[in-house]
Amino acid sequence: MPSQHSDELGMRERKKKESMARLRTAAKELMWAQGYETVTTKAIAARADMGEATLFRYVPSKLDLFLSVYGDEFEQVVDQRIQAHADLPDDQLRGAAAHLDQVLESYDLLASLYTRYPELAFTFVKESFGTSTGIGRSGLEYADRWFELLESILEHGRATGALDVDDVPLVVQNCHAIYVHEVLRSHARDLPAAELPTRLRQRLTLSLSHLAR
Repeated sequence: MPSQHSDELGMRERKKKESMARLRTAAKELMWAQGYETVTTKAIAARADMGEATLFRYVPSKLDLFLSVYGDEFEQVVDQRIQAHADLPDDQLRGAAAHLDQVLESYDLLASLYTRYPELAFTFVKESFGTSTGIGRSGLEYADRWFELLESILEHGRATGALDVDDVPLVVQNCHAIYVHEVLRSHARDLPAAELPTRLRQRLTLSLSHLAR
């Protein structure tokens, strides 16, 4: 029979989860509507029906809250590509072009996320490497899964003789560096967000073309 102490612990844990869920929902609603820079933690707390001091008991900063919430968007892209790759018939992953197309299509999807939320995507790319908290670093965990997916595609191409690649992780890192640079460059140069997917694919195609046997 559960003790009163365990019941109280369970209730506190449920309350904590419910409060965190309200906080994340409020942050997404406000940041997606107004932008990261404009929204204050006071406004987020009010939308979540809690005090600002209570907000900071759940998250270290507004940035950590943003990285966590926007990370969900990134995670959905990762999950979608992992599932699409898992569902791909073996006979459709033959030859250099098929392998490289898988990488390009993965970045097409990531680029489409940027075109939907240019300012938020820019903030996520710019800030996700600068936090050391567990919440903030969750975005790096999604990136690790992303890298693992792309590495598995290129490793398969190398194993089947379709691709000539010596250092698969380095190739993947370079691909992502191109994506990050395009996001940062687009913001700095005020380039049209809608054109980023085209620019990105052109650069990635050029970077990967030498891998084809």
